[in-house]
Amino acid sequence: MSQETEKKLMQEREYKVVKANEIIQKAKFDLGLLEQKTFCYAVSKIKPDDAPNTEYVFSINEYCDTCGINRNSGKTIEEVKSALKRLRDKSFYLLEPDGSYVLIGWLSKAKIFPRSGKIKIKFDEDMQKYLIGLSNNFTQYNLLYILPMRSTYSIRLYELLKSYTGLKQRDKIFEVDELKAKLAAPYENFKDFRLNVLEKATKEINEYTDLTMLWEPITKGRKVIKVRFYVKEKDSFKKYIASKHSMDALEDNN
Repeated sequence: MSQETEKKLMQEREYKVVKANEIIQKAKFDLGLLEQKTFCYAVSKIKPDDAPNTEYVFSINEYCDTCGINRNSGKTIEEVKSALKRLRDKSFYLLEPDGSYVLIGWLSKAKIFPRSGKIKIKFDEDMQKYLIGLSNNFTQYNLLYILPMRSTYSIRLYELLKSYTGLKQRDKIFEVDELKAKLAAPYENFKDFRLNVLEKATKEINEYTDLTMLWEPITKGRKVIKVRFYVKEKDSFKKYIASKHSMDALEDNN
């Protein structure tokens, strides 16, 4: 990889993912790992002055290189097509302030041009207000932080905790059932939820992102009914170390 290509790749990975807090904190959805990364990559292409209904075009090769996807496997186009199809097909309900529920999709358009190696997408009309033209009550982070994650729950929990870091309290408490629903984690037994969701997410968030977090169970009798998270933002040096770990992990994936 040339020095110029490496520099451009680093710039792509440092683009900001910006989402409204409302959709991060209220939405309950089930996206796979590649779907989450693909959507976040597309969101990182949004510019502050973009108009609604803007269509976004990007290179398949740049997308794969940025996200740490091996594009020499021979299945790249099919994997990209499948991820975009799932994003186009899936939707979820979101409770609005007036008490109504709106059905929101992720993408309203996805088009792949194999000959030119380009992808064109447009965000769902009802999704756009949570992504485009935001001026307050939003969360932003470097795309790089979530790219090396191997658990879809890590990405979702990171965004959720990140959206509360601007508040004065240093801890955030969730009912266990509420948290499982937000993360779309199908584990009835708390031990399974702890092993497959909380412990993996804690490790990845602490290693790759700008946050330091830990959690503790809140019990009633022998039953865990709530989870308390302690979260704080890392200092500049620790953020640098986290970014380096993320870059190293992505290179190892390739």
